Formats: sequence, structure tokens, C-alpha cells
Amino acid sequence: MSNITEIPAHQLSANHLQQARVWRFLVEGESTDPWADESQVRAQELPPQLGEYASYLLAATFTLKGGATLPGIVQVDILGTQVECTPVAVFANGKSVDPLGRETATRLGRILKIDDAQPVFWQLEVVLQGERTRHQARVERPGALQALGLFAQIVRLHRSRRGGNV
Repeated sequence: MSNITEIPAHQLSANHLQQARVWRFLVEGESTDPWADESQVRAQELPPQLGEYASYLLAATFTLKGGATLPGIVQVDILGTQVECTPVAVFANGKSVDPLGRETATRLGRILKIDDAQPVFWQLEVVLQGERTRHQARVERPGALQALGLFAQIVRLHRSRRGGNV
């Protein structure tokens, strides 16, 4: 495991994921950094477990339309027995790219100097405790339905945390 065990989520990189595949969002009072907020994550050896109420950033592999694969991050929210997965970042030559962005294919194509650079599929690098297979899904193109789906997911997560299930 890495010497770096706790960092702001936005600083998580492909190098961090090589050292630890699982990073858990900390809740108030858990951080060793007195200035940390709810976006702080801590490396964890064990994968998330069904039945808990927590949010994670997990290592994933993204497949591009042309067949190339890249490392990335998927946010996994465990809400009891419900699992919500949202692609967060794909890494290319040291750069982080939003896999759900409107310019993703163009940006990845420039970085990698390839065609067909749109992410089309992701698969987690770990199996959640209590499950037998790794979560995976198609990467949907950006649009209004996707935005509504993400908003609904945020509302469900917020309601589960307000209910004292954190």
C-alpha cells in the first residue's frame, strides 16, 4: 500500500490507483487533516462491502471505441444493498479526462494521437465484497437523460445519508 493514505479526491491519479485500487470518501471527523472536507479519500485494502452506506473511488479499466484500454476511476456509492456506479475519470498519458464530457473523444484523441477515442465501456478492477463479479457498464454519451440520471443518483445518496445511514 502507498505511503500516501489520504488525499483530496480531485488529486487521485493513475499512480495512486497502482498503489491502492480502493479509496473511500471520509466522513466528518475521520480525516487526519484538520482542513479536510467531505472530498477527502483514504486508501483502503479491502473492497467495499454490500450492506454499508459509503462512497468510494475505485480503479477501473475503460475501453475506447477503437479497442484501446485506459485506466480510470468509477465512483461507487453503496446504499445498503443498492450499488450506484458513476464513471469519474479516465487517465491518458498523465492527464485526467472526464469520460462523460462532450469533448472526451476529441481530447483523448489529441492526447493519444488516435482515432475512435470515445470511452464506450468500463469495468471495475475489484469485486465488491458480497458479490461474485466485477461491475461493468457501457459509457453513455453525454445528454439530458444522463444528466437527469446523475441528478437522481445524487438525490438518492443525499437522502440515504440524511437518514443517519452513514
